[in-house]
Amino acid sequence: MSAVAGLRVMCLSNMYPGPGAPDYGAFVERMCDALEEKGAEVDRVVIRTRASGALRTPAKYAALATGAVSGARRADVIWAHYLFPTGLIAAVAGRLTRTPWVVTAHGGDVANLSRGPIRRLSAPGIHGASAVICVSRWLAGQMRDQGLSPPRLHVVSMGVDDRRFDIGDRGAARVRTGIPADVPLVLAVGGLTERKNPVGLVRAVARVRDLGHPDVRLAFVGDGPLASVIDAEACRLGMDGSVVRTGVLADDGVAAWMTSADVVAQVSLVEPLGIAALEAMASGRPVVGTSVGGLCEVVPDGVAGVIVDPRDDHAIASALARMINAPPPALACREAALAHSLAHESGVVLDVLRAAAGGPA
Repeated sequence: MSAVAGLRVMCLSNMYPGPGAPDYGAFVERMCDALEEKGAEVDRVVIRTRASGALRTPAKYAALATGAVSGARRADVIWAHYLFPTGLIAAVAGRLTRTPWVVTAHGGDVANLSRGPIRRLSAPGIHGASAVICVSRWLAGQMRDQGLSPPRLHVVSMGVDDRRFDIGDRGAARVRTGIPADVPLVLAVGGLTERKNPVGLVRAVARVRDLGHPDVRLAFVGDGPLASVIDAEACRLGMDGSVVRTGVLADDGVAAWMTSADVVAQVSLVEPLGIAALEAMASGRPVVGTSVGGLCEVVPDGVAGVIVDPRDDHAIASALARMINAPPPALACREAALAHSLAHESGVVLDVLRAAAGGPA
C-alpha cells in the first residue's frame, strides 16, 4: 500500500453543499472528491445548511463538534476549514483523540483575528495544528500582519475543477441562459454582499454603455442581502431591463453562464483568492478582477484579464470594455487557470495531510 492509499482524512467544515444550498462551500466538496480520487479515505463531518438562529446555530455546531470527536477516532488526520469555529473544534477533537490536525484559512476568518475574543478562540486551532494552509500568499501575509506565523505555513488554493469548467459552445450556452447571441455579457458569480461590490459593478457596467456597448447586459449568479439594492440601482441607472439575477445555481448552471459571458467580473473590495475567477479562466473567459487581495496571484494581468482598483468605477468600466472589444485567446485564459487545477492543488494538500499524519513528506 502506498503512503497515500488508505490515508484516513476527516474533513471538518462549517460550509458544505446541501439541499437548497448547492454552492455552500462547494470548493470543499470538490477538494474532498479530488483527495478520494488520489486514494485517500475522506470522512466528511460538515454543516450542509445556511440556516441560523438562536436555537439552530448552537444546535448545528454542537452536532458538528460531536461528529468531530467521533470521526477523529477513526482518522489519521483532521483537515479543518476556517480558523474559527471549526479550527477550535478540530483542536478539541484532536486533543481528545490524539489525532493531528491541519487547518485551512480562507479569508474572513483571518480578518476576524483582529477581534480579541475571536483571536483567543482561534489560537488553539492555529498553534496546535501540525500545519496551517492559506489559500493565497496575500492571506498568509495577513496572518503574519496579525502577529501569527505558524512554523508550518503553506499556501495552497482550493483549485479549479477544469473538468466541470471548460471551453464550451457559446451559442448553445446563450440559448440556455436566454441571452441574445449578439449582445455583450458581463457576469459576476458570488454572494450579493458588500464585500463583493455588486452595486459598484452595476455602476461600472452602466458606464460601459457609453464606451460603445449600449446593449451590454450584466448577470449576477448568486444571492445575498444586497439583491434589492442591486435592483434599485439598476432601475436608477436605466438598466433594469439589462441586469439579470439568477439566484444560486448548481455547477452546471454556473458553467453555462460562464460560457455565455464575454467577461467575468470579480471586483470585490477584498478577495482572498477568487475561485470564480479561476472557473471563468478555465472556461476560456477573461477576468476583470480586484487588485485588493490574492486575485492577482492567479489572474495574470494583460494575459487572461485586467486587474483594477475595485473602488474606481471608471477603471472597471474601461477594463470591461477592453475585454469585450479585444479579449485574450480562450486557450490563454484556460492555461492560466490550469496552473491552479484541482488535480494539482489536491496533490499539494495531500502531501501536507500525509506529513501531518506522520507519513513520509
